Amino acid sequence: MTHSRRDILTFLWPWLVGVVLLTAVPMGASLVLSITRVEGDLGLQSYTFVGAEHYRAMPAIDRQYELSPADPWYWHVMGGRPQDTRLVQSLYNSLYYTFFAVPLGLMVSLAMAMLLNRSAPGMSPVRAIVYLPNLLGGVATIVIWSWLFNPRFGWVNESIRFVYAVLDPLVGLVRAGGTDDWPVPRWLYSPTACKPAVILMHVWTAGGSMLIFLAALRRVPGELYDAVSLDGAAWWRRFRHVTLPMISPALLFNSVLGVITAMQAFGESYLLQNRAQNDGLLFYVHYLYRVAFEPPYRLGYACAMAWVLFAILSLVITPLLIGGRRLVYDALR
Repeated sequence: MTHSRRDILTFLWPWLVGVVLLTAVPMGASLVLSITRVEGDLGLQSYTFVGAEHYRAMPAIDRQYELSPADPWYWHVMGGRPQDTRLVQSLYNSLYYTFFAVPLGLMVSLAMAMLLNRSAPGMSPVRAIVYLPNLLGGVATIVIWSWLFNPRFGWVNESIRFVYAVLDPLVGLVRAGGTDDWPVPRWLYSPTACKPAVILMHVWTAGGSMLIFLAALRRVPGELYDAVSLDGAAWWRRFRHVTLPMISPALLFNSVLGVITAMQAFGESYLLQNRAQNDGLLFYVHYLYRVAFEPPYRLGYACAMAWVLFAILSLVITPLLIGGRRLVYDALR
């Protein structure tokens, strides 16, 4: 073994040990637990091999239940009432959150990056302020947002009421009553408005993606913009034919990272959930946690849920990566 190869292995073995002990071994243990039934509390447990029983139980449908229009629309798509209604509800909530939060976060972060990609006095402090919310995440930030979204005294609804008061004289000229009957969302105390509230919270932390987009924009050659400007291209054509192709690697990276992060969202669901939401914020990972660590401690079922989540993420991420090889611009190819 050459000296350089020994140096490489010397620096590499701590990482390999960490991957094996902290990733490979836990994944193997969870796979084994997913095909067993774990009985007993967390201190004294017994294990029974059940094969694919947990995997068959998750999509099981109660065909004898008669669906009604009041039931969720996805029950009608599934053809009946799922036996584990909370599992299906949590998966729907996570997919809903991912479907709206990730594209909206990408658009906001890209727009901020393009605005901040200017050589103007005082721009550096502005970039730092925009990125700051990404460093202030955690329990305290989520609690602050819960106060902001309080339907009675939260600043969000106070701002909405202020706008209604400003528009009331103008609206009163058109319709009787003005803005008196205009709705004010209950946000975290509503089954329908709780998920949009959490989506807005996600957009607030768009500074991390903004920083990556900003770095990508800095690498776009100015000669390309000069060339299309000579052809008389408008800003939209410059953005579509120059900016987007050149920053497509950053767009793919932020998209993949955003999907993985959104599907594994836990803190918002755990801290902001209440009875008024009717499980509207019960995300998949939160329900997995409750299945594993709350009585009756169905650890095997929770491990099977974790592997199903891994399969779902693989099905979502793989097309992005495969399509990215064709659509993403690579200067080295």
